[in-house]
Amino acid sequence: MDPNATQTHPFWQSARKARAKFLQMFTSEMPAWAFFLDFLVYPPLILLCLFWAFAPGGGAESFILIALGLLVWSLSEYLIHRFAFHHAPLLQPIHMAHHQAPRDLHGTPTLVTVLVFYVLLYWPLTLLMRTAWAAALTAGVLIGYLAYVGVHYIVHNKGSGGRAWLRRLIRLHAVHHRDLQHNFGVTTPLWDWVFGTLAKR
Repeated sequence: MDPNATQTHPFWQSARKARAKFLQMFTSEMPAWAFFLDFLVYPPLILLCLFWAFAPGGGAESFILIALGLLVWSLSEYLIHRFAFHHAPLLQPIHMAHHQAPRDLHGTPTLVTVLVFYVLLYWPLTLLMRTAWAAALTAGVLIGYLAYVGVHYIVHNKGSGGRAWLRRLIRLHAVHHRDLQHNFGVTTPLWDWVFGTLAKR
């Protein structure tokens, strides 16, 4: 086979373009399609988890576990932001790039987050409890994660739209961008208050 054929054949050109688009997801500044992929992928996953959560075997406990999942996510959001994003060698440079250009699209690729949630959350939970309960807890965490991605985008790009609660979150997050030791929570100031890192000004 002619080696030059792989350079000019339409199939190989398409394959190279697809590979380049895939690798774009892992750059510090993501293309818009990769950043907004969360909003396409996570809603069906959440609905699937909710369907399993209330299937036979779920029961009223599923409501409690969804709420617990939301709480678990909010704590995880705080800890990841405070310790991983600001200190981990691989994540810190990307996060500091966000601090330098907060309106740019920085984030973790959807493929990576889905795998992390499955491998570190849902699958281990199925070994410890009923599948329906594992799905309920996972649904709460995924709802929290999607809220985080959405609120963080809105905080930097859209404004409050006159909503007092969102205006408060914007103000607290603006403090964080000027003072890296405070206000690590994005969707709630709860854990900043608990751990003493809340700064209103």
